[in-house]
Amino acid sequence: MRMTQAEYLAYEARRGSAPSTQPPKSKVLEREIHEQIAEECRRRGWIFFHGSMAHKTHRTVGEPDFLVMADSGRFFAIEAKTSTGKLSPEQQSLRAWAEKLGHKVHLVRSLQEFITSCS
Repeated sequence: MRMTQAEYLAYEARRGSAPSTQPPKSKVLEREIHEQIAEECRRRGWIFFHGSMAHKTHRTVGEPDFLVMADSGRFFAIEAKTSTGKLSPEQQSLRAWAEKLGHKVHLVRSLQEFITSCS
């Protein structure tokens, strides 16, 4: 039997552990990391491709969050995660396949890691 959201909230309130109405912290942090990376790319004059975090993508399953065309012919594939975020099986597969082909998909967990990966 499924509970409605109202029933679940009432149940949690009785237990004394009512869930927060705020979005999970990791979601907010990942969005912030994405925004920081996009801003850094703009600041440097780099072209970047990035799908919306608000909608399900219609791109390749497991595709990195950012594909970046940097200066001097450099190209970066970037997957951004929170400090506790994990790669999905599809992301792991794509990353392994890219590495087999001689490419690197950089896993970054902060703006500083992004900057380090692109230097």
